[in-house]
Amino acid sequence: MKRLALFLVCTFSTCFFGYSCFWDYDTIEMERIQFPDVIELISGKFLRHSPEFYQWRIQDRTLKLQKFPDSLELYDDLAVAYSKIGNDSKAIQVILKKDSIAPKNYKTYANLGTFYIHDGQFSKGLTYIDKAIAINPNAHFGREIYQRHLVEYVLSRMKNGKVVLPLSVDFSPSFERFPRHKLDNFYTFLTNKYSSKTETPLENNILPKEELDRAIKGIMGMMKFGNYDSPVLLEALGDLLVANGWKNGARQLASRAYFKASYHSKQPETKSIYEQKVAFALYHQYTKKGGKRFTTQELEELLKQEIAEGNDFYQRIRNDEIEWIQLGQNPEEEFSKKYYQEPSLGARIQETNTSIEMVENKYRKNKPNDTINLKLLPKDTIFLKDNLETETDTTLVKEQEKIDENQTNIPTVVFFLILVFIIILVYAIKVRGTKF
Repeated sequence: MKRLALFLVCTFSTCFFGYSCFWDYDTIEMERIQFPDVIELISGKFLRHSPEFYQWRIQDRTLKLQKFPDSLELYDDLAVAYSKIGNDSKAIQVILKKDSIAPKNYKTYANLGTFYIHDGQFSKGLTYIDKAIAINPNAHFGREIYQRHLVEYVLSRMKNGKVVLPLSVDFSPSFERFPRHKLDNFYTFLTNKYSSKTETPLENNILPKEELDRAIKGIMGMMKFGNYDSPVLLEALGDLLVANGWKNGARQLASRAYFKASYHSKQPETKSIYEQKVAFALYHQYTKKGGKRFTTQELEELLKQEIAEGNDFYQRIRNDEIEWIQLGQNPEEEFSKKYYQEPSLGARIQETNTSIEMVENKYRKNKPNDTINLKLLPKDTIFLKDNLETETDTTLVKEQEKIDENQTNIPTVVFFLILVFIIILVYAIKVRGTKF
């Protein structure tokens, strides 16, 4: 009987104490398998053009349009180039010319809607996004649908006509639980949108896996074809990545997105809230399976290395494009010759040199209060310009999909009660000699 009691103690205590580290299997490399290209987008190490390239394209397409005024693709290229250098009013003018030649074109409406949004004309922008969706709702796996949802979400968060960071300041009062259905962020905004269109209620307010995957790809597309550095897109991406829950979430990737979004603010209050988002996401994370816990600062150190690598890669592209233009070469042709494959950051290894006690202390300092008051300061406001995507002649790299099936976590209280029972049982056997 003593052997049985010992077996029960070992089994259930492992379950209980293992509960806090049950999700440590999601190392950064496993997250990257589930969500390929995310870390490259966050760091900026992906194929993209320089401002000099778009200035060249404006001149090139303008000359070509003089020879081929009915070439629709030339209008798209010219309009996008103007938008890329920040001249959205000119982009709108160019794309309206195309619409007069060939009306009711999906790409025209998709680009025009984005240009209007960049220009601050949100109502017009959403009108044309809706027209694009009506023509081709499945284009880019329905990316314009999530573009619309994101604009609606941001508009619902605006204060006095401005976007205030962070968009969501909602937290759980406990690190040990993950009440995603109670958080008020972009993920819950999408669940509400989805629920309003379906007759069957969502189980635990959790988006279907396919819907969440499409939303993540949609935000990634906006980052890649628009502004990868946008704090709005970064925060939205973080909300979606962490929303899969403890087991299936990509919390180390989400934390990178939150950290980078915080770099757009100079206010301590705003940075503090983003750091709390990071702490909430990373509390149960380990360096590897069976590894050690690490601090938010240690993850940020790795992130800064990744951003530096991304900046170096982009600078090489920019230097090449400037040289090609100066030599009178076609930068489009030269670019396709040299940069024919998407780059990768390579394997990432999260390390830690911090003791277990110190790690816990650092996380506890970031534990959210029951109520968080964000002081809305003018320096923390941004505009929606350049936060959304535009059509280009580039396509997204196909992403792998490898996400484990959701697993139901047994409540902590059940483990606790079982553990207490087993301890009492062993005490009765060893101390009091109770027989069974």
